[in-house]
Amino acid sequence: MQGKWMLVLWLAVAFHPVAIATTSMQDVAAGSADSSSGQDPEILWKAARTGDLEVVRQALDAGTPVDARTPYGSTALCFASDRGHLAVVQLLLEKGADPNVTDRFYKATPLTWAQSGSHYPIISELLKHGAPGADELLLGAIGNLNRPMISAVIDSGKASPKALTLAKRIAQAGEREQLLELFEEIESEELPVYAPTPEQLQLFAGQFQGSSGNMPVKLGVEDGHLVMFPGTDNAATLTPLVEPEFWGGSALLAFTLTEGKVTGLKYITSGREFLLTPVDAESAGSEPAKPAAEPSAGTTAEPPAADPEPAETVPFSPSPADLAVSSPNWPGFRGSGSRGIADGQHPPLKWDAEKGENLLWQTSIPGLGFSCPTIWGDRLYVTSAVSVDADTDVRIGLYGDVDSVEDESVYEFVLYCLDKNSGEIIWQQTVHTAKPAVKRHSKSSHANPTVATNGEYLIAFFGSEGMYCYDMNGGLVWKKDLGFLDSGWFLDPGYQWGFGSSPILFDDHVIVQCDIQKNSFVASFELRTGDEVWRTAREEIPTWPTPVIHQFGDLPMLITHGTRAARGYDARDGQLLWSIPGHSEIVAPTPFVAHDLIYICSGYSPVQPIIAIRPTARGTIEIPGSSREDGTRAPDTDPQIAWSILRGGPYMPTPLAYGDHLYVCSNSGILTCHNAVTGEQVYKKRLEGVGTMAFTASPVAADGHLYFTAEDGIVYVVRAGTKFVQDSANPMGASALASPAISEGTFYGRTVKGLIAFRNSDEAGGG
Repeated sequence: MQGKWMLVLWLAVAFHPVAIATTSMQDVAAGSADSSSGQDPEILWKAARTGDLEVVRQALDAGTPVDARTPYGSTALCFASDRGHLAVVQLLLEKGADPNVTDRFYKATPLTWAQSGSHYPIISELLKHGAPGADELLLGAIGNLNRPMISAVIDSGKASPKALTLAKRIAQAGEREQLLELFEEIESEELPVYAPTPEQLQLFAGQFQGSSGNMPVKLGVEDGHLVMFPGTDNAATLTPLVEPEFWGGSALLAFTLTEGKVTGLKYITSGREFLLTPVDAESAGSEPAKPAAEPSAGTTAEPPAADPEPAETVPFSPSPADLAVSSPNWPGFRGSGSRGIADGQHPPLKWDAEKGENLLWQTSIPGLGFSCPTIWGDRLYVTSAVSVDADTDVRIGLYGDVDSVEDESVYEFVLYCLDKNSGEIIWQQTVHTAKPAVKRHSKSSHANPTVATNGEYLIAFFGSEGMYCYDMNGGLVWKKDLGFLDSGWFLDPGYQWGFGSSPILFDDHVIVQCDIQKNSFVASFELRTGDEVWRTAREEIPTWPTPVIHQFGDLPMLITHGTRAARGYDARDGQLLWSIPGHSEIVAPTPFVAHDLIYICSGYSPVQPIIAIRPTARGTIEIPGSSREDGTRAPDTDPQIAWSILRGGPYMPTPLAYGDHLYVCSNSGILTCHNAVTGEQVYKKRLEGVGTMAFTASPVAADGHLYFTAEDGIVYVVRAGTKFVQDSANPMGASALASPAISEGTFYGRTVKGLIAFRNSDEAGGG
């Protein structure tokens, strides 16, 4: 299903410059109003997703509108087209479903979703019933050698004679004889052969781009042919078709001419059409000059065009703030304040699990869990979801897939306590036994949230399976059911991915952030009793960050991140202090505080901001330079924002503020170092590895070094400072998606097999 997830990303990049935060509550209300007949459209939508033809028929016969729309504008036809349920699609179209309905987020139609799943019979049906794009699909399929798509378009009878002629000509030019047989007995149009001279080709040379700067295309003339440089140095030779149209391997380029000059370019690829305009050669791709001085307060710091190479490495020295959080205890996700810093703990810089190098111990943990190690004193805590016959497969690497793992197994949800020095399991408690209420993603588990502790109590949270408080010896203090907590794909709730936000402790309270499909909230509970203290509703879609609390003077501020908005609350009563809308879909990185600034970021393309917020911020704040719903642009500065950039935020790993710098690691292992106070980019380098080079875990730091855990279990150690220096790449022996912990000379990793600990060889046992 990789194509579907990548198509979702492509749609977001191509058609949606602003995140779903721009989907207003008026849109949601409008979507809900579609059920005005009194029938519950949820029944129709669910049946369309599952392919239950009879229930679909019953819902329609009962009066449910065939085009009843979800809060995000999807309909039953969208769902059935996405899932490949041909009979349901045919019934919906027979009942008058609109084949051209467009959802409000991706701006995608049922045809788009059918393409994403390669559901060719459905594509043909949609084209027959009025969905446009037959010509574009046909030409794209010829370029991609997609025989089933060509057949689907031809069978629909909706391709124009001209498109059929061009498709045949393209097949002939590419010597694709195996495709030509599909056009036998197909009526086409006689078109003159286009043979422009090199001089005539110069008319089409130049640079083109979309209205928002997307889809840049550069054309030139080489050896008597028009060639295209689509963002690379390798030119693609274009084949003339009919004046003034050319074929570029997988794209059709159709020029618009006005009085002998090119005034536009229609760029058609993969069945989609982009309208581009000429760009003046001197200004194409140019950026305003950046001042050499550091940005002043409130400016938007954009990265330089080239990576600067400092002449010397500035020696690293931890800041007082770093030293203040460097405790041997690691009380929750990424340690104290979610900072991920363990100065003075002296973990090893090199190890090898297979060879036993610096290996202290390794302990198998049954089941599957991605909760991170939590440490207090000499004990370490993790959770897992255990089932004898469950599907515990975890797919690693850079791929796209929205599907849930199909698994009907009953699980035991278990809290483990280990000796951190030996790896021995001291005690374990099965907190609950049941079939999980929510399915997981192939990069998720049923035990994602990290245990939180203050040395007196342990909080283990399993999403829909409940929150549990234990004492340090494994005695149950209380348990609480927080209801059905479904964090999945907001656009199609049929895709469930698992709950991920971890609990945090503040004074005598437990605070949880639950951003789910319906009725999202953040809430505080009495630590000793589990009684609810306050609950604040959130207009939010599913997200996965862990919240954080930081004491600013006499104000304990609760900081949360979300797609619709990043928000700050008074942790004592849940009152909203500030919000910043405009973030990406699928928000995962956790907020944190350093240098008296609040760092917020997200990175699901194309919305990838990094924002450093002042703790005095209040009210609704715009991201400097961001696009508004009305097409205008927010001011480039805001006194409540210390600095920000619009591109560069990470998708999964939470950044690391260490010393004077902010380190941001992308999912593909590109490490960008910024000045933490000004936002100025210091360097941008790729981690040097030969494995999958995919990163989900968040980095940690200790004693002048940064630790980046790749999904294949390789931990890359990089020196902190102004110059990129990678010291080692260290295998843990198994795949790893959980963030590590550091305590008293030991690096603790969580892999899909269990827990593993590394310590310098003079102390390591190698067992």
